[in-house]
Amino acid sequence: MPDAEALKAKILSQRKDLTEEELNKLIEEKKKQIGAGYLSDAGACWLIASELGVTLEEKVTSSGEELTPSAVQIGLSEATVRGRVLSTYLTKTYRRRDGTTGKYRRLVIFDKEAFLPVTLWDGAAENSERLSIKTGSLIRVVKGYVKAGLDGKPALHVGQRGYIETLPEDEDFITLDEISRDVADVKGAERNLVIKGVVDSEPKHSEFVRKEGSGSVTQFYLKGKGERRVRVVLWDTSPEVASKIRVGEGVLIAAVRSKTLPNGEVELHGDEATTIIPYEPYEVEVSRKVLRLVSKGSPAQANGAATIILLDKSRQILTYLVKDEALQVIKEIPYDMLVEVASQRSVISSASDLKILREDESTIPKTSDLLVKVKDVKGGSNHLFLKVIALTKPLTQDIYTKEGASVKKTELIVGDETGEIKLNAWRELHQKLLNISPGERLLLRGVASQVGRDGAPYLTIRAYSDIEKIK
Repeated sequence: MPDAEALKAKILSQRKDLTEEELNKLIEEKKKQIGAGYLSDAGACWLIASELGVTLEEKVTSSGEELTPSAVQIGLSEATVRGRVLSTYLTKTYRRRDGTTGKYRRLVIFDKEAFLPVTLWDGAAENSERLSIKTGSLIRVVKGYVKAGLDGKPALHVGQRGYIETLPEDEDFITLDEISRDVADVKGAERNLVIKGVVDSEPKHSEFVRKEGSGSVTQFYLKGKGERRVRVVLWDTSPEVASKIRVGEGVLIAAVRSKTLPNGEVELHGDEATTIIPYEPYEVEVSRKVLRLVSKGSPAQANGAATIILLDKSRQILTYLVKDEALQVIKEIPYDMLVEVASQRSVISSASDLKILREDESTIPKTSDLLVKVKDVKGGSNHLFLKVIALTKPLTQDIYTKEGASVKKTELIVGDETGEIKLNAWRELHQKLLNISPGERLLLRGVASQVGRDGAPYLTIRAYSDIEKIK
């Protein structure tokens, strides 16, 4: 791949009216226009050359052999490329310069060494919809042409002369599993990631409105080896994909990117092309831990399992899904007892994975150490503990979703000496609030906080939350 200096030399050789200083200024302006972090000097040269009518691409005639993504060169015409699909987007429309509309569809394919973006135009896009192309499929792109992408790297295009076809499985071609990485190993900003881990929190789903229409975001935590937890944020994901996010289950998440937050933590982001695949062989290696039980949610009607909150000596919150015989053990354990957990997953099903410790360790905080006041509640917290008094009777309403389904919502007002705040619960969790009377003192365990439309924070019950009446 030519570097920026080589590309600048080609531009200046074809545009004698342009000085090197003027070209450098154009490069800086183009980088600012596109945005920080998206364009190198070389990438800017490719875009500028296109605007100036300068040809940088040297036509490379295809030899007729089948290539893989890492062997693709800019300027190649009538290329045949075989690769495995990392991601695939829905077909979309665009407007041509003459006012007519066309169609395009984007894919990303890969081999052992490289990822290659593919854009199917018009007829090729429509024909691809008839094929069963999905993440992990092995495909062949025939008669494609290669141009430089915004990053200056090869991008494969398929026009009227080209087409795409699916191939039988080839066990010798690299798979998604082989390029996957444990979520704990992701350190900085990267793209085209395939990540594996164990779902370590209930997914939080919300919808919003933007200029292009409605959108959605689903957030949850993924745990890897060494107990590292990373937040995953999926934008506009389908209900089918979201349904595979289940606490304690091992998953393979394909086509995400990582970003580094201002506090140094890493966060994973995906979009409509992100796929979640159940990954049963995955196990997180965890040694036996001594933890304190601080909250236990009610068993769900669907699977008879409950989510609990345990606390370690560093005040880190750990959530586990408890079921079968382990659930019966948890029901009998009083709050603030120490428990030794031996499970290698975020799911505890065997009674032998739990051991009650009678001798206490003062280094592990108790519930009383976690308490906050109402005035200190902000939006965006997931595990809050408060002592409050009920100020109103619970009010239950039937709320209709956009899909037309009716769900229960119960709400009341609680407070302490510092202020008042609303507490609500949705769907089956609303039953936790039904038998509360004004004047009753409550210990709220593991409630979440959000900000309402009026800008005021409120509390909401989660699957791992519990409400304890104080006598």
